[in-house]
Order: sequence, then structure tokens, then C-alpha cells
Amino acid sequence: MLANIDANSACNESQGGRFTLNVVDKARLRSRSGTTVVMLVILLPVMLAVAAYCINVVYMEMARTELQISTDLATRAAGRVLAVTGDKAEAIEAAERLLEANPYLDRTLSIGDADIIFGKSNRTEENRRYEFTPDKKVNSVSLRAFGADDVPMLFPTMGVPIEFRPIKQAVATQVELDIAIVLDRSGSMAFSHDEVAKNGSPSSAPPGWKMGHAVPENARWLDTVAAVNGFLDIMEDSSHDERVSLSTYSDKSKADVKLTGDYTEIRAAMNAHSTKFKGGATNIGSGILEGGATLGDKKLARSWASRVLIVMSDGIHNTGIEPIPAAQQVANEKIMIFTVTFSDEANVQEMEKVAVSGGGQHFHAKDSQQLTEAFRKIAKSLPTLITF
Repeated sequence: MLANIDANSACNESQGGRFTLNVVDKARLRSRSGTTVVMLVILLPVMLAVAAYCINVVYMEMARTELQISTDLATRAAGRVLAVTGDKAEAIEAAERLLEANPYLDRTLSIGDADIIFGKSNRTEENRRYEFTPDKKVNSVSLRAFGADDVPMLFPTMGVPIEFRPIKQAVATQVELDIAIVLDRSGSMAFSHDEVAKNGSPSSAPPGWKMGHAVPENARWLDTVAAVNGFLDIMEDSSHDERVSLSTYSDKSKADVKLTGDYTEIRAAMNAHSTKFKGGATNIGSGILEGGATLGDKKLARSWASRVLIVMSDGIHNTGIEPIPAAQQVANEKIMIFTVTFSDEANVQEMEKVAVSGGGQHFHAKDSQQLTEAFRKIAKSLPTLITF
């Protein structure tokens, strides 16, 4: 009987479907609740400290990211202005404007809060990084931004206020370029820019002139030669390494000069056409493919160089492969295409589409001055990269 009473006292009693706890169980629950409260009291500060640390880390990374974006934008602006104008003072002003327009953590930067250095970046292999060194021959701008004041963390660590100062750097480089120039040498190029090409002789041609003789003095071809010479002058004055090829086209295309750093070969080839100008139909597509092939020359083309093709036309494509499919084929080889049309007889819309296919720009010129300016603008629009 006593055993039965002990057993009943150790168990829960059922009364009307409800269960009650005995004294021992209630004591155990109170003990556990007390332990949990103690653990919470101990762990809560730790959890808050960990949360504060994580928030501080995220805040630091956000500051660094915003500062890097500001630095990249300012550096790229300085590099582009330097490429277009060659003026270091204007490049610094451009960097200043971009820094002010792109604060980090609502803090406005200035050139006084950054180091800007002009120099040269080079690499000799595709899988190597560009190496920047200060130099008088400039093809790069290095900008190191650090801000004027330390930035306080959002939360103190162990009760101690902590500050940090993010520092970010970027280098904008006018990269090495392999450039293919593709020129129209069809029969219409013997005429001047302000006359309509026809079966007869150009107005400036001497008596008895015919195709195969020296090109007449007011010919579009001579205007083109002058514009290309101006382009080559800019390339020679630049501090970075451009290699240039020359291809020409009429009925068929021809690679007159393969990629070279000696531009006298290109000038000589153009002059040779000037003295014996044969003319012919207009096969723009073939010219584009010819120029693209020179940029794929395994012996002369550099795998790490940016590749650009410049194709000029004064008329309408009338034989051979169509220009737009040819441009798409070349663009698939990661070649940027610029197009130039000259005279009112040129098919501007088609050449605009060619440029779009190659991710480049189109320029139209109505006279020799505008043609020279078009090639100058292209020279100043060639790629600039963030290389650090």
C-alpha cells in the first residue's frame, strides 16, 4: 500500500483530463528557468558585441567600395582628358570635378585629399599586369585617394571609439593599340569632295588624264592621305605604343602595309597610290575583312593590345561581301570599328550601322577640313583602361 502511494506521488495525477505537476517537477522547472536567465544575461553582451563588430565590418567595406568608385571615376576622367588634350592641368581639374561629384560616406573629396601622379604603364605579355612608374613620357594617370579625416566606426569596440581611413588607388592607362586603317581607293576618290563622280574625268584632272595616272590635285584621295598623315602624327607624338597597318580597297582589297611601328611605310604606300591611281568599284566589305586580317596576324599582332579598325568610304558599296556582315565578323574577334564617310555621295546610314556593329563611332565629313578633324577625333577617342 505504501509503495503504491509513493508511485502515485511520483507521477502526474489526472483530474478531469488535466495534468498537474508535482512539487519536484516544479522545482526543476524553476531551476532551469533561472539558468536560462543567467545564460542570457551572460551571452547578451557577447551577442551585441558580435553584432556591432559585423556592422562595423560592413560599414568599413561600404566606405572602401564608395571610395574606390570615386577614385575610379576621377582617374578615368583624368586619363580621358589627358588623352584628348595632352594637358596635365586639365586632367587634374577633371579629376577634381569627379571627386567632388562622387563623395563617399557623404564626405566630399578633393585633389588635396589625394595624390595624382603622371607616368607610364607597360606590359609585355597578355597575362601580366600593367606596371606603373612615374615618367615624363606620359600614358597613364595614377590617383590615390585617402580623405582628409579619419572615419569613426558606428559602434565602439570594448567601449573604445575606433577610427579608420580607407585608402584606394586607380591607374588609367592609354593601352597599347593595334590599329588597322582601311581606305577607299575606288574611282570616285579621284574626284573632288564637291563634285559628283561620273564616267568622265575629274574637273581638276589635266588633259588626257585616265585611271592609272597620278591622282588629280583636288582628289578626295589626296584629302584622305592628308587626314591619315595627321592621324599618324598624333600617334607618333603619343607616349604609348601603337602599331598601324594600311589596307585599301576598290574591286578587291589589299593589305598594303602590315602592322608596323614605322609609319613611313604607310605614308610611302599611300603616296604610291597617289602616283598611280587605278580606281575601280567599291568593295567595302572586302576592305573591312582585309583590315581585320592584319589585326589577326599571329607574327605581328600583340595578344594583349586593344584592336581598332578604321574604315573610310566616299561612296556606296557595289560589289563583293556586304559591309555589315563583314563588320559583324570582324567585331566577333573583339575588334572595335570606327567608320568615316566623305562627301555627299557616301552611304552614311550603312556606315553608321557598320560602326554600331563594331562598338565604335561614325564620323561624316563634307570637306577636307572635316575629314582631318574626323581622324583627329578618332585618334583622341581610342581606348583608355583602368589598369590598377
